[in-house]
Amino acid sequence: MVRVVSYNIHSGRDLFWRKRLNEMAATLRELQADVIGLQEVHQNGKYGFQAAYLADALEYEFAFAPSIPIADGYYGNALLTRLPVEHVGRLDLPARKEKRCVLQASLFCSGTRVSFWVTHCSLNQASRLEQMKLLTDKAAKKNTPLLLMGDFNALNVSFAPMLTDCALATGQDHLATLPAFRRRIDYLFASSHWRIKHYAVAPVKWSDHVPIIAELELLHPVPAK
Repeated sequence: MVRVVSYNIHSGRDLFWRKRLNEMAATLRELQADVIGLQEVHQNGKYGFQAAYLADALEYEFAFAPSIPIADGYYGNALLTRLPVEHVGRLDLPARKEKRCVLQASLFCSGTRVSFWVTHCSLNQASRLEQMKLLTDKAAKKNTPLLLMGDFNALNVSFAPMLTDCALATGQDHLATLPAFRRRIDYLFASSHWRIKHYAVAPVKWSDHVPIIAELELLHPVPAK
């Protein structure tokens, strides 16, 4: 069984732009996830090395995929994990304005090599459609277990039948992930290699988003060679 969390941390601040990184760390520690995908994360001297701070607070390994240069560092997506890490890469997404990317990590889960992708799609619809197409094309070429997570900035996102929406599969798709607007724009998608056991959101107010949580089981674990 693996527990996965996806969380847009809004630069470590709440809806009223108050610093909440310490509270976020405490919540993530309580959730006891094996893998955490984060969006809107700073790794720079101006706003703080947030991915490194959270990883240190949780005693997890971390990886960071930069999207935008800021000061002496970057802003982008991050992954925290207590699973063994084999490889981390970055895929740039097509974007007309603000740059976007996918963090692509290969981890070992129950001895099986598994892909975890963390992304944050554009607000611009035209760019977002191009990004979704690229994600669909890349995911279609994967024949090993995949979990795709992040803030997709859209309602009714689907990669069916290739990937399953964890919230929809468990009847929890009514749960908002952007509570102030009562919208669900954060998702966890699983390939057919997974059995989705549980899905929930954590009702905390440290960001404008809430963490989304899924528990999944590999159907046929295959030891990596």
